Amino acid sequence: SSGINAEYGAPCVFSHGHGPDSFHVDPQDEHMKEHLQEHLDEVADGAKIETEDDVYFGYFNVHDKDKDGFLDGLELLNSFGDHRAKKVDEDYSEEQYEKDLQTYAEIVDLTLKDFDPNNDGLISFSEYIGHVKPPGGAK
Repeated sequence: SSGINAEYGAPCVFSHGHGPDSFHVDPQDEHMKEHLQEHLDEVADGAKIETEDDVYFGYFNVHDKDKDGFLDGLELLNSFGDHRAKKVDEDYSEEQYEKDLQTYAEIVDLTLKDFDPNNDGLISFSEYIGHVKPPGGAK
């Protein structure tokens, strides 16, 4: 993929560029399943990621920090990782921080434009899954 996400680096929830495959999730990716299971273990004792749908739901849920069932602009922005932590790095200038923050905000705006068809500023799980899950599911 290409586009602004690929060019500038993207949050893990949008790890493969901007556009229809920006939310690429490979339910067969063992590393991804292990990563999601670690997050799940933190919040749900004994729950296991077993099915393809569990992977998609887990991936969405990891980034839904306020657990309201939606991804909002701030959650999308935070999915880039802690960009604020870079600010304390001696080699990370205020100018670069502001430039990166602006780039991240632009990516969030583009992502919402693409994946929020009802324009409510939130990405629901159904909007998310409608873009990331292949028709008929992965085989």
